[in-house]
Amino acid sequence: MASTPRPQLSSAFDGMLAQSKKRFDDLYRRGQPQTADAAAQETPSFSRVAATRLPVTSAKLGADSPAARRLNERFGSDWRFEVAEQTRDGDEAIVLGKLAFGRDRAVRTQFGRAWISGVPVTAASGGVRFKIGGSGTEADEREAFRRAAEAALTNCVDLI
Repeated sequence: MASTPRPQLSSAFDGMLAQSKKRFDDLYRRGQPQTADAAAQETPSFSRVAATRLPVTSAKLGADSPAARRLNERFGSDWRFEVAEQTRDGDEAIVLGKLAFGRDRAVRTQFGRAWISGVPVTAASGGVRFKIGGSGTEADEREAFRRAAEAALTNCVDLI
């Protein structure tokens, strides 16, 4: 089965990257915020995506997380992971995670994503459109964001 491109997923990542770039540029200018006109030109606008900042502790990820166990073995309690941004794009949870570790507080950031279970799948076969699945609940969405955060942490650990 051929995979189809998902332009809406690309726009979610592009938006998150544009926001991160803006923050970096603001820090580089020593905290002087960018003018509204310049920010509007650089940041793409799309209405489907909402981003929020949430701190995530290792307890939320689960003590049995392989990535958390690996960090605990290597750095003890000298590491911190937080979700810098999280976005829901259709039936997918996308997270930008930030891992700070070691005495020098080195930082790694990576994306993680997870499907929201319970969300209906829409498709077509032979010209007939159909929908399979139920309705995703808030608990399904929270669990998907937790899995996406764990995937982002795993991706950060892979960079070490």
